[in-house]
Amino acid sequence: MSKRRLAILDAAARLISQQGFTHTSVDDVIREAGLSGKSHFYHYFPSKDALGFEVLDRQFGRFADRGLAILREPMIEPLDRLSLFIDTLVALQRERDARNGSPFGNLAGELADSHEGFRQRLDVVFERWAQQLQSLLWELHDQLREGVDTARLARFIIAALEGGMLMTRVTRDVAVMEGIGADLKRFVATHLRDGEVLLRTGAERELAQSAT
Repeated sequence: MSKRRLAILDAAARLISQQGFTHTSVDDVIREAGLSGKSHFYHYFPSKDALGFEVLDRQFGRFADRGLAILREPMIEPLDRLSLFIDTLVALQRERDARNGSPFGNLAGELADSHEGFRQRLDVVFERWAQQLQSLLWELHDQLREGVDTARLARFIIAALEGGMLMTRVTRDVAVMEGIGADLKRFVATHLRDGEVLLRTGAERELAQSAT
């Protein structure tokens, strides 16, 4: 992918994050990306929708590489992977200064009812995320209580995290996301056979073991 194309995608992603897809015009993108005009824009993208779809695909690709990859890390125990994944999303909100929320949740709230193309693509995004979580929960099969619906639990985890990012954006208070992350870990722990087990990072577990 050319540097110019990537620069346009980055500029569009910034604008969409700040003002939404609907209120981001092609002229806005041209100005933000430093393009010479509309012919320059249409040389790279046939339409605003095509640009938006590619921005969404690129954002999910980054999320898969940097976030969801944690859920597949074979050198980390499944519970620690899930804990680390939750902590990573909390840390991301902290780095964003609690202002941007989730790009997927933001687009879903704005376009799911008005733009079928985006709705379908967002459906795929959330389904792929849920599948990754469900695969991790299957690894925990022997540790889960009998009858736990892993697909349902995976969707709940996503809903809690997306809701936490939305509330953090509204309140401008990262402590909201931190609290939801901690409560989510405790909720997942209630599905384990050992109800006293809480999700913690590997370092916290080692510290607890050394104290016993």
